[in-house]
Amino acid sequence: MNAPHLDRRTFAAASLAALLPGACAAADAWDVPAAGVREEAFVNLGGADQWVTIRGEDRANPVLVLIGGAGNAFGAPFSPFVRTFRPWEARYTLVQWDPQGTGKTFARAGRELPPAVTFETLVADGLALVAHVRARLGCERVIALGVCGGSTVALRMIQQRPGWFSAFVSSGMVTGPPKAAEQVYLERLRHRIAARAVPADVAKLAELGPDPLSDPDRRAQLFRLGAAYRPPNPENQVREVLGAPNWSLAEAAAIPAGIKASWERFGPHWEAVDLPALPSRIPVPIALLYGEDNDIQPTAFAKAWLDRIEAPAKAWATIPVAGNHVMETHTAEYLALLERHVRPWAT
Repeated sequence: MNAPHLDRRTFAAASLAALLPGACAAADAWDVPAAGVREEAFVNLGGADQWVTIRGEDRANPVLVLIGGAGNAFGAPFSPFVRTFRPWEARYTLVQWDPQGTGKTFARAGRELPPAVTFETLVADGLALVAHVRARLGCERVIALGVCGGSTVALRMIQQRPGWFSAFVSSGMVTGPPKAAEQVYLERLRHRIAARAVPADVAKLAELGPDPLSDPDRRAQLFRLGAAYRPPNPENQVREVLGAPNWSLAEAAAIPAGIKASWERFGPHWEAVDLPALPSRIPVPIALLYGEDNDIQPTAFAKAWLDRIEAPAKAWATIPVAGNHVMETHTAEYLALLERHVRPWAT
């Protein structure tokens, strides 16, 4: 499936826009309340300096640890999207983390992903992060929100240290290999092109043949064709990255290379994921809160997995007209689902 990509040309164009007067407002103009917390720094986790932010208006709120990558990519950070997730900070202490191979951590390492870093390294570093957060905030448990590639990391963390977590949440659960998800994407696109009946698109789809996913060039053409039929994507992603507090242009420009390096290293792990291989029992409550039209991690796959597993409690909810980026495109609605389904589990 097509990973989110922020290429150099996109960054160059967006950078020029950002330099225009008034193009980027102050991204983080707020005073930390007396009861709140705002810590943004590199933290040594497992021997490597990794970017961590801890932000919230009240330390007494539940702690929500967001574990990416975004889209369908390892290496795609959420931490620059401060303005997007700012409303959540009134109800949760939000922890963001750029793992090795991602964002500011990748840039600080000289745009290198050390050869010794494996998927299990990400899990160990994630647990080191939670230990750091528990010590800094004096909390016993946190909520893990694992998205796409991060969902597999979060589940492994919970399996190893269940007592540190009050719940697991995902908006994009990896429940099968990308090829299976791509086949769902293809069938959905065929249906939508037929329904909309734009002559040029109907002709283009026919030209790509019965199995466009089998050929790299036709596959790329298919995804370009499908862009107009996808659920909403966040607006001004690049501009928000460029306006994020504590991010330099060089760090932002390193994001695409981090996605590539992370996918090359960790992608094979994801390729091996399949429903029968996933845990059949999760030791904490689990909520899958999805965009109804998720075409990266298909909604039907996630619901099938949720139905078959055992957990102390389970919740399922969808937001209409939303896709894989539901947390960014429907931020307020997603917060409402967290409040309804997950906050009661936070202890």
